[in-house]
Amino acid sequence: MDLGKAYSAEGACVLGGLFFIVMGFAADLAQQLATVGDIGGHAHGGDFFLRVNIPVMGIACIAFGLGMYIVNEHRDRAHVVAYMAGLFILTDGIAHLFAITDHITIPLHAAVFSIIAPVQIAGGIVFPFLPRKWDRYWIVFTVGMIALYVVSRSVAFPPLWDREEVEAVGVFSKAIEVVTLFPLISLVQGERSMLSPASASGAAEP
Repeated sequence: MDLGKAYSAEGACVLGGLFFIVMGFAADLAQQLATVGDIGGHAHGGDFFLRVNIPVMGIACIAFGLGMYIVNEHRDRAHVVAYMAGLFILTDGIAHLFAITDHITIPLHAAVFSIIAPVQIAGGIVFPFLPRKWDRYWIVFTVGMIALYVVSRSVAFPPLWDREEVEAVGVFSKAIEVVTLFPLISLVQGERSMLSPASASGAAEP
């Protein structure tokens, strides 16, 4: 990836998209902190405009910026599939961003989401340009998050967590993660299919 493109129109779109996402999260967090004394435990929900409309504009800007760069610089199948996977990862990261505010009264949970969300958002943006050998690790990471969600909604494990409720943000996040697995698996399969002919030709040489 050419880092000089960060100063291009494509880069400006991506940065603008990040601004929308941060703005939506900051407003949602401020709203949640203003009512934190009136709620107990989790505060699932939040304002629809802050959690959907503003982040969607951010995703659209990022999708356009990355899409234009890939169209101009990388038109191969692997980059297009990775672009799709990256957008799903980015969207899941935004969902986890708002999970921070939902768990703001539980420091451990908020801290975990504070790590996961930025990693996914940043990872989703740069995902098309990462080495394809990393795709399998993203699969493990994604499956791990799905498994953790199922466990946390099935059993309690004091003092780390009580049995969690099934809420809209969590269901949306897991749905995105399941969908994300399809392009990720496709990328891994594509990498293997490319390596197989190379290995065969290497073995055939005297």
